[in-house]
Formats: sequence, structure tokens, C-alpha cells
Amino acid sequence: MLTKWEIGFLGAGDVARAFPMLQIVAPELDFDTWKRLTATEVLRRKWAVARDERGYIRGLVRMHTVERANAGRFLDVPIFATITLLDQDGVSRDLLNFAKAFAWEEGCDAIRFRNSVPATPEQLESDSVAPEGSGGVLYDLRTDRQWPEPYGTRPVKT
Repeated sequence: MLTKWEIGFLGAGDVARAFPMLQIVAPELDFDTWKRLTATEVLRRKWAVARDERGYIRGLVRMHTVERANAGRFLDVPIFATITLLDQDGVSRDLLNFAKAFAWEEGCDAIRFRNSVPATPEQLESDSVAPEGSGGVLYDLRTDRQWPEPYGTRPVKT
């Protein structure tokens, strides 16, 4: 029984192994586009994975930093997927912790989890930010709070 996994950035050897998971959440993405999205180490650092003891990918996260005048600097996460029968909550928790640590390193104070995957492979490839009002969850790293709201709005501190 496999119960351990390692969380880290997508490695060159993970590209082909991660593609089947990506196909579940973004079926319109072809393998050539995927290889382009992950062709260099810099590009692969936009992806986090959970690898089990055998090297199978059990979780996949796409993340990049965004700066907006009305929302500040945050980590945009258009894809957060886990597939495992053993400990899905544990894999998800560890991927979230990895994303939180990465966000802190990048100077972000929040993580934006989108409600849906980008509509086209080009949107995923371009680090596009979801359009205003598209919905999602904003996770405040300073307070460990989350709330659904449109882009660019945060609760006012009193």
C-alpha cells in the first residue's frame, strides 16, 4: 500500500506522467501544448506536483504570481487537482501548504483559487488572470481565512 508522497515542483521526468491528470481537468489541452508549457525549468516551476513512492502523479497545481492595483500581489491558481484513493485530503493539504510557502516566498499575501480552468490552452499558456467577476476563492495568508468574492475586493479591516 502506497501512503507516502513527495510535494515539489514539476520535474522534467514528471512531464509525461502529469499529462493524464491534466487531461482530466483540461481535456482540450494537447500533449504538444503541455510540452511547450513545461519545456524549461522556469516554466515547470509554475507547476507543483504530488508524487507517490512509485513516481505516479497524485496531485497537480498550476500557480503564478499576479499583481493588480486593486488587489495587490497574489498567487493565482487556475488548476488544483488531486486524484488518489488513499489520502486525498492529505495530498490536498500538502499541496496547499506547498502553494502557501511558495506564495510567501513570492511576496504574496493571498492565493486566488479559480472556480474553473482557463477556457483555452492559450489562456493557460499566457499566465492570464481570470476576468473580473469570474468568481473563485481568495485565501488570505495573513489570517488563514478564505472567502468567495469577485476579483479585487477584500473585507475592510475595522
